[in-house]
Amino acid sequence: MEQKLVGISEIADMANVTRQAVTNWRVRYDDFPKPVQTLQSGPVWDEEVIGQWLKQKEGLAPVVISVINLKGGVAKTTTSVAVAEVLAKDFRKHVLLIDLDPQTNATINLIGEAEWEKRDNAGRTLAQLFRDALRPEEKGKFDVENSIVRGASKVDGGIARLDILPSSLQFIDIQEKLPFVAMQGNYDINPQEILRKAVAPVIDRYDYVIIDCPPSLGIVTKNGLRLSTHYLIPTIPDRSSTWGIFQIVASVGAFSESINHRIKPLGILATKVNGQNTLHTEVLQTLRDAKLFAKKDGGTKQPPLLKEWVYEATATARGVEYESNISTFKQKYGRNADVFVNITREIVEKCKQPKN
Repeated sequence: MEQKLVGISEIADMANVTRQAVTNWRVRYDDFPKPVQTLQSGPVWDEEVIGQWLKQKEGLAPVVISVINLKGGVAKTTTSVAVAEVLAKDFRKHVLLIDLDPQTNATINLIGEAEWEKRDNAGRTLAQLFRDALRPEEKGKFDVENSIVRGASKVDGGIARLDILPSSLQFIDIQEKLPFVAMQGNYDINPQEILRKAVAPVIDRYDYVIIDCPPSLGIVTKNGLRLSTHYLIPTIPDRSSTWGIFQIVASVGAFSESINHRIKPLGILATKVNGQNTLHTEVLQTLRDAKLFAKKDGGTKQPPLLKEWVYEATATARGVEYESNISTFKQKYGRNADVFVNITREIVEKCKQPKN
């Protein structure tokens, strides 16, 4: 689709404000999109980008949060699922969880292995979406409406406002081929735009979208980021788990700049914290003091540490199993149940748009 450009007057008409108001927004809001180019008549912007920004400003667009860490085993999926459940159950928000991780742990957690296998065999997972992109000569089989699972989670027998787009183990092979989409004759498709275009018909029905990203910064993760307004980094407070955080922040910043779409860091969430572990205590203090990047590039700022952290707990680890005999949030997360509610509350506050 051809890019449509708009100037300040057109933006003012879109927002039903004066030209001066638009000029003021450019100064006041750090995330006001950068112009595509500057003509003799003045700067011009991509109409679609401006439209999305205006919706976010008015609180009409969904908050889309990518949950990322380059290391596995840091409770990334547990965090994604728990925050999605709390948003839907306690905060009564309409939530879509998108499982982009080929390990499919979030999917199995929320709908169980039997339901996932049935849907995977029928092409009703995200693997089908990306497989379609690799076969431009064939008619696409992916149907977003048919692939969404509604009322997901075993908590309360299913949480009414919580939906999920399932992942698939087939992602493992597919993701390696995605960078070559254009080379296969599908020149109209940017491989980073596949997910955004697929969910466009349904995304505005949700208040929040939580994306469980794979432990990499490849094409699949960039599909999630392209859709995102924010990102969150769960990490165990040890050396190996925090090592890649600088790379995440620097890479997301560069990607955000390249697509002219600001993706805000919500912060770092400490997980699997053991209060008796002196290394955990030491690293937590480093994160609190925002000194994790002290020996790195001085231009990259460490995201803040969230106020609460997730404790190491057997009940939380056991609760991620769909077949576990659980029916309440407390049973599923044990001592971390209230912690996840508080973490979600902090996330909601951080995502609020500034008032006019």
